[in-house]
Amino acid sequence: MSRIRTGLIALMIATAAATSSPALAQRGDDRSFAGFQVSRATAVDIARAKGMREVLKVEARRGVWRVEGRDRDGQRLVVEVDGFTGAVVKVGR
Repeated sequence: MSRIRTGLIALMIATAAATSSPALAQRGDDRSFAGFQVSRATAVDIARAKGMREVLKVEARRGVWRVEGRDRDGQRLVVEVDGFTGAVVKVGR
């Protein structure tokens, strides 16, 4: 019985490690996400330079950092930053 229990615990740990790694790569300030040269923090700084005062969400999609938030008037603001060059791809409301 203890061999089965030990085997199951080892399997659960291996499964958890294998499935959590991609999620960890998306958090924090990891420039290696999808080969990006621009960090998440830099993308947020660029969005702030475009008028964003409050950052609500940051995600990586299709080669860009998409930063969602609000401007100084509380209006919704979305800034997309190229993950490789840091160029602003789109600013929208």
